[in-house]
Amino acid sequence: MKNQFYKILFSIIILIAFAGFYQKSATQDKIIRSEKKIETIVIDAGHGGKDPGTIGFSGVYEKNIVLPIAKKVKDLLVSEYNDVKVVLTRDSDDFIEVRNRGKIANDSGANLFVSIHCNFKKSEENDKKGFEIYVLDLARIPEAFKVSLEENNLLNIFKQKTDTSVQKFILTSLAQNGIFHNSTRFSSILQYTFVTGTKLESRGVNQAGYYVLLGASMPSVLIECGYLSNKSDEDYLRSDKGQSDIAKSIYKAIRFYKFDYEFESENY
Repeated sequence: MKNQFYKILFSIIILIAFAGFYQKSATQDKIIRSEKKIETIVIDAGHGGKDPGTIGFSGVYEKNIVLPIAKKVKDLLVSEYNDVKVVLTRDSDDFIEVRNRGKIANDSGANLFVSIHCNFKKSEENDKKGFEIYVLDLARIPEAFKVSLEENNLLNIFKQKTDTSVQKFILTSLAQNGIFHNSTRFSSILQYTFVTGTKLESRGVNQAGYYVLLGASMPSVLIECGYLSNKSDEDYLRSDKGQSDIAKSIYKAIRFYKFDYEFESENY
């Protein structure tokens, strides 16, 4: 009973604090409601340079599979939209620190972040195959709040001296929870386009604490496109057809998500 009382009291305090500054500025309102258009998309090809990623049966490096996929996604988006900026975290065999990948997305003002990877089973596991999609683990959301406050240029309004720590927490919470909602929304679309557009088996949408997702303060997903430890998956991932199928599936998911998101935003 006592715990319930404190929960109610805390909720009331939050509501009062929120009410006091909800209409303080157009910038804060913009953060809460999110952008109405998907104007900047960041595509992240995992690993690169001194970090090869996982290594397949044939000796192929993960970094050399995900880069051409990322480039194909960009080409498809650029050919479809003349009003969308598409940024690659790397467009060659360069090593980019994991924490800097999210920062690239933040600094670009991205509305969507897609990180592309390949998988490999652990030695004690049975043979695995298929694609997996990940969004940020809810248990890491408090940590994401902290990362957002420290690193996210979109939330730099929190650095103003006029904002209290409570106000910072509330605005960041609202923004981050909206991000999680749209991440799961996009991941569901992505799962559908992968199932219908590739020969890969679906292993579902999951939550994980990948730092690359933690550092990106916008709707974000990480795709494990298949298992390089499975010969069938590896052959498909190495082929131009497989890479093209995957790129088209990612592109279609972005296109569907963009249409759905902007339609809903315009009619909000």
